[in-house]
Amino acid sequence: MKTSCLIVSLIFTINNGSGSSLVTSFITSQHVSKPRAKFLPSTSLKVATGVPQITQADLASLSEKGYVVIDNFLPRDLVDDLREDILNLRRGGAFKEAKIGQDSTNELNTNIRVAETCFLGRNRPELLKLGEKSIRDRSGGLYDILDNLCDSLSDLSMKDSATPLDRSLNELLYAYYPEGGFYRRHRDAIPNSASVLRKYSLLLYLNRDGWSPDKDAGQLRMHLDGGGDECPPGVQPNFIDVDPLGGTLVLFKSEAIPHEVLNTMSERFALVGWFNRPVSAADIANLGEGGNLVQVGMMAVALALVTVGVTTILGQ
Repeated sequence: MKTSCLIVSLIFTINNGSGSSLVTSFITSQHVSKPRAKFLPSTSLKVATGVPQITQADLASLSEKGYVVIDNFLPRDLVDDLREDILNLRRGGAFKEAKIGQDSTNELNTNIRVAETCFLGRNRPELLKLGEKSIRDRSGGLYDILDNLCDSLSDLSMKDSATPLDRSLNELLYAYYPEGGFYRRHRDAIPNSASVLRKYSLLLYLNRDGWSPDKDAGQLRMHLDGGGDECPPGVQPNFIDVDPLGGTLVLFKSEAIPHEVLNTMSERFALVGWFNRPVSAADIANLGEGGNLVQVGMMAVALALVTVGVTTILGQ
């Protein structure tokens, strides 16, 4: 009970105008200095039988180039089952119009993005109401596949930057693009926002068999020009296009690869996700400098949940 009261007190203090130094002090003394007992090396985790695995060669490519494209990562029958899962959730009202922007700036802008999204995760109440035995939850299903992928990426993150991933902070959603849908050039990890925690971005395509790059379109365009939301002045465009063929997995470093979804001429189905690193005291301090104290409080709460655990807090 003490932990949950402390978190509520922290948010109350932030919303009533106290400085971010209090948040930084709280984080430093209460959490950052303590070991993260929740993180387990992937070698200690059991791999579900028959679950698709990423190869060491693909991980090396991701590390060296900043992205990797893996054809046929999922078998066709699983692709079809997941696409049907999207259709069922849409019929059940689980999808919402997709917005853009980070944190408090999140807003609907159909000049930049036309799509629908449905946030996913184990034991989400709003999804359980629509069915408890989905392809997402079953053994060897979507969540098991992504957990195993996260473990492999965490090992890579440790190798490249000595920082593990924190599975409890991962973000996951279904994305549905109607005919004429798109998402203009953008970045996934924005400085001075909570999205800075994103280490690797994931796209897993769930389109029907026979998708035509010419007739159906909707390619992913990854920009390699070194810019952000726009190509830098005086720099020639440099990009690669990826056809969203069912079963194709795309991974890239979230802060390094601006990207976009080109206009689609057919319904387009995908799984989208971000594998995140843990929150640090530096993240809290950087957000505090931006002046958004509510944002700082939310980061503090995120850290508390990672350290203590959602189940522990709710059970006290």
